[in-house]
Amino acid sequence: SVDRRKFLQAASAAGAFTLAGCAGGGGGEDRVPMDIEEWPPEDYSDTLNMWNWYDDWAEFAMEEFGNEYDVEVSNSGYSSPDQWFSQLQAGNEEIDNIAATTNWVERSIENDFLHEIPVDIMPAWENVSDRIKDASSYKQDGKTYAVPESLVLYPLTYNEEYFDSAPESWGVLWDEAHEDRIVMWDNATVSCQIAAMYTDQDPISPSDFDEIEEVLIQQKPLLKTYWGDYQQGQSLFVNDDVVAGPLTMGRTYTARFSEGAPVNYTAPEEGAMFTSDLFVIPKGAPNPITSLLFTNWATKTENAAKLFETMGYMPGVDIEEELSDEDAEFTNWPDDWNLVFSETLSEDVRSKYDEIWTAVKTA
Repeated sequence: SVDRRKFLQAASAAGAFTLAGCAGGGGGEDRVPMDIEEWPPEDYSDTLNMWNWYDDWAEFAMEEFGNEYDVEVSNSGYSSPDQWFSQLQAGNEEIDNIAATTNWVERSIENDFLHEIPVDIMPAWENVSDRIKDASSYKQDGKTYAVPESLVLYPLTYNEEYFDSAPESWGVLWDEAHEDRIVMWDNATVSCQIAAMYTDQDPISPSDFDEIEEVLIQQKPLLKTYWGDYQQGQSLFVNDDVVAGPLTMGRTYTARFSEGAPVNYTAPEEGAMFTSDLFVIPKGAPNPITSLLFTNWATKTENAAKLFETMGYMPGVDIEEELSDEDAEFTNWPDDWNLVFSETLSEDVRSKYDEIWTAVKTA
């Protein structure tokens, strides 16, 4: 029998880099994903270096994938996408697999930083839901450069004991009746897009930046605070400090089912933003075939379901049969919700949102 390998959770990028040059074992390092024409790949290296910010799921994946394929896996959790993007800009030699947000995937495709992925031969590709295939920006010129990992909704989270029913409008965050019980995210793009939807503007390409700034300044005295850290935002609802505000679906799930908070989420009639995170294999990856094998493994239904179980986020795979009735109800987004895919903002809009947010915070 083969001895159980030692699995390491890298505490920093440097930790991941320590393992990066240790790809012994099977061959395949000189191949790229599009060289694979049959599944499964016959040869792959015995090391995988991930950058995945779904920490709890990554711990599960490190052990389970590693055991199944006899691969030594490391993960470097990260807080900001520019941490790995700068590595790709410098010429990647360390990272094999990244869980990346849509807009950074688009930037990476534009800069020719990513390997094309042969999804047509990957058995698990058929598990990816049509909803996320239709929305995610993972293709260019008919070529596929990413595999959806999760579907991320930015809803309005609310306290079910405080409200008789789900608030129908983002206007609840401007209602003086809830003064000192509402919260906003300390994030220029998210908060400005909420204000854009509240004022009936296109959050991707708004027509009146002055109005967005004006309503955000008007709102400021009504707020309990701005939250900047995900745990802080979750704790505000768990501790009953606030009753309404933007919070990710995953954190709402954790607050409800792990902390017992009476919270739920909704998409207001003006709309709610959503995006996706995707698996990508960067050029320069020392173990690209192992990374391809991992991407397929992570897209299997039972492994994708673990993402919801550990993190509360909707995987890109249809996992309904894996869920309890309670969890299935929580993840069911009504077809009549007005959901707006978070396309990459133009440089002008992104800059204006940053300017507005600076003015709001200093007002």
